[in-house]
Amino acid sequence: MNRRDFLTSSALGAGLPALAMQPLALQSLALAETTAAESTLPRTVLIPRVSPEVLADWTAVAPGLKLVPCRNHAEALEQVKSADASIGFITPEIIRAGKSLKWVQQGSAGVEHQMEIPELVDSNIVLTNMQRVYAPEIADQALGYLLAFSRGLGHFIRIQSRQEWPKTQKNVVLDELDGKTLLIIGLGGIGSAIACRAAAFGLRVLATDPKVMERPRSVAELHRPEDLHSLLPQADIVASAVPLTKVSRKMIGADEFSRMKSGVVFINVSRGGIVDTDALVAALDSGHVAAAGLDVTDPEPLPSGHPLWTRNVIITPHNAGQSVGVGRRRNEIIRENLRRFAAGQGLLNVIDKTVGY
Repeated sequence: MNRRDFLTSSALGAGLPALAMQPLALQSLALAETTAAESTLPRTVLIPRVSPEVLADWTAVAPGLKLVPCRNHAEALEQVKSADASIGFITPEIIRAGKSLKWVQQGSAGVEHQMEIPELVDSNIVLTNMQRVYAPEIADQALGYLLAFSRGLGHFIRIQSRQEWPKTQKNVVLDELDGKTLLIIGLGGIGSAIACRAAAFGLRVLATDPKVMERPRSVAELHRPEDLHSLLPQADIVASAVPLTKVSRKMIGADEFSRMKSGVVFINVSRGGIVDTDALVAALDSGHVAAAGLDVTDPEPLPSGHPLWTRNVIITPHNAGQSVGVGRRRNEIIRENLRRFAAGQGLLNVIDKTVGY
């Protein structure tokens, strides 16, 4: 089963769009292997403090689990010594102390920091993330950058306070998206959500991804990552939605920007470390990159006085993943994974620790 095979069971089908299951036998290996003595005891799962209603719901859906709410890292560190799983508390100290851990659930989609914990990476502990939970709002924000640039919205917002109705719009870009080409680097949860929205605006979507085998209807062409350089010259817009790994760090640098079309719009809603920031500034200064929409930067937070603040860039403070729907989708992932853990079934959103996503 690949990343395009989404959960369709009635338990989650109505609440979670496009949840993926990873093709790893490791999903159920560590979860099902318990001794006869262990099977008579409730398995302990550390969880963050939640409302009484949520706690009651999780408890009901996962019989046989002892859910232990922890207020902070210190409490989790004390409790993890006898725990079988941990929701949200994943640090080197937690992993080292958790001798019985079989599963840990990350609270975000990115797991680059967890990949720096050797005791986790080299163990049989199953690591799951929040893939696709943040995709709808991040994709919305990516299209928001693009629409702002193509319709000169920043200019009109700035002059509105003057209460003027200009007869002409000099030096303002008023363009259309229909017929242009968008290249999405990384067609996971966020990338595929961007593709759906972009196709609706009439954009021709190209994409690269190492795992997705089936081309979605919203994507005109699906390629392997090694084809990136040959695709860059075709794109009017390039959007990064790739996870940060050892392979992808600074994968977009001076060479990649030089291969892009002159006047390209660049969007990054993945991680700042994907991009060589100095190369991006140089490309903006030369005009080769006409504009950039960045929810993430390197360094982050972006310090006062950094050149990106004064270029043709929309910068948001890594808030693209915030929306009213996130809490519900996070809860549904945790709820379903608790149910599956209690039943000894494979979990949703299992990370392949050999590649880091």
